[in-house]
Order: sequence, then structure tokens, then C-alpha cells
Amino acid sequence: MKTISEMRKNSIKKDFIVDNLMKSNGLYCLVARPKVGKSLLALQLANRVATGTNFLGFRTSPSPVLYISTEMNFSQILDRIDKMNLEFTDDNFRLKEQEINERKLNLMDLQLEFQEFANDLNGRFVIIDMFSGIDMNNGYDLNNYQDMGQYVIPKFRELCKKYNFTILLIHHLNKNNKSLGSTAIDGSVDGIITLKLDQNLKNKILFSYESRDYESIDFVLKRNENLIFEKSETDSNDLNPNLLIFLNYAIKQKEFSFTVSDITSKLNLQIVPSVFGKLLRNNLDNLEKEGLHIESKRTGAERIYNAKYEEPINDYDE
Repeated sequence: MKTISEMRKNSIKKDFIVDNLMKSNGLYCLVARPKVGKSLLALQLANRVATGTNFLGFRTSPSPVLYISTEMNFSQILDRIDKMNLEFTDDNFRLKEQEINERKLNLMDLQLEFQEFANDLNGRFVIIDMFSGIDMNNGYDLNNYQDMGQYVIPKFRELCKKYNFTILLIHHLNKNNKSLGSTAIDGSVDGIITLKLDQNLKNKILFSYESRDYESIDFVLKRNENLIFEKSETDSNDLNPNLLIFLNYAIKQKEFSFTVSDITSKLNLQIVPSVFGKLLRNNLDNLEKEGLHIESKRTGAERIYNAKYEEPINDYDE
């Protein structure tokens, strides 16, 4: 048995790659539908870690980065690096691309690259773009829970432990905005970053993060002219991104009734109904400033909300 004092004395402070997002020796996923910007964000993250600069406001622990690409060749990646004005050097960035005559990169054949990256560069961060482009000798079924949970994901964890890596797997979302393949992927990694386009957030992307080690995070991103992602400055008193989606929906509907369960499902909000209900009640005044008036009443086991949107009158309106 240990006292609380002994526990504190013997505890080891967790090291990180990205503070409040990615711990050392962790395994993470970045998921999105095609053409949303997964690879662009991954390259931006790689650059911030390689140079030890902040990523979307989060501190990074500087480390060389190994970028393994199974879809883009070096000229395509170099073109993106140049367009984004990323500052990579020979000492902080390595690229391994899939050969033209190869169907997939074999994970076991990458051992030499991993060993060189860890020993010669002291690299601690590996990005694999895309996860589905990696072969494991006897193959695997992406949709098979047992394959993913008991074989594939543990293989990546072995690499994290063996070489002191943090690995980020880039992966697709399916048409239901869930990670493509088995649910074992979501349940086996340490954290998931989800990028999602939404028709209610024009030209902007919802960034959602879930982890077993850190607090959940939601905010809105936009891309600048250099294809760099930035946190979006909103005109809605910095409303939570889920409330922004809800507000834009209300502007289109004008007047409607709903329950929190129905609306979170209908808008595919990245939040559970109970939390969204609390968030809604805590922001009634802020929403009213934007022209959205909400009243509620309880009927049996449910709380029914009535929403009505009216164009807000600003002080400068004549």
C-alpha cells in the first residue's frame, strides 16, 4: 500500500509530443472524409513538432518527424510543403514514400527506417498517411474487430514501445462520419482528432478531439491562403462550435421545436445530448443576443425546447 504522499513522490510527470493532445509513446488517429485536409493538417503538425513551435495554440516538444506516405509521392508532398511555407530541414524531417510498383508499404520492411530514425536522429514522432496503405505480411480485415483490436493496433503499440515513438495514423471517416472499418480502431488508440465539414459552417471545419488522457476539445478551423489551418475567430461571442452549428441551423429554420437528443443526432453534433443540454441552458443569453430565443417545458420524461430566430437589431442599424 502507498500513501498519497508516497504516490506523489514516486509519480513520473508525463512527457508529451503536443501538450494536452498527444503524450509520448502514444498512438493516435487523425480522421476525416476525403478532401477535408487531413494531410495538410498532418504536415502542419509535423512542422510544428519538428521546429518546436505551437500547434493551434498547443505547446509541442521538439522532435524530428518521420512522415510515411502511402498515397502521395515526394514531389506532391514537396509541392504542399512549399505552398504552406513549412520550415523543414535535413535534421528534423524524413520522408518514406510508397514505391510506384508497390501495392502497399509493409510494416515489417520499415524496421530499418524506424531504427535509423530513432537511433541516428533521436526522432520521437511518426506520421503514417494513410493507415489503410500499410501491409502486415499476412494481411488484415479493416472491418474485423478481432483483427484490428488484437493484431493490428497492438503491432503499432509495439513500435511505440520499442522505439520510444508517438505514432499518428491518418485514416478515413465513412459516410456516417465514423472511423472507417472496425470500432476497435477508436477503442484501441489513445486519442482521435476528427475533422468534419458541415454545411452550417461555410468554408470552416470542425476540429473535435477525444482522448483517454486529456480533456475533450472542440473548436472551428479555417484555412488561410497558404493552406495553413488556424483557429477561427467567430462573431458569436466565441460560442462553442456545437452551438455555432445549432445557431446556423436555427437561422435557416426560423422556428422549430426539438429535444436535445433529436437535435444532436440530426446535426451530428460531436457531443453527447446531456452535455449539449447543459451547454444550451448555460448559453441562452448569448444565443438571444444573436437573435435566437429559446423556451423550454418538460412533458413527461422529456424536455421540449421551442426555438424562434429573429434577425438581431444592432445599435448601428437605422
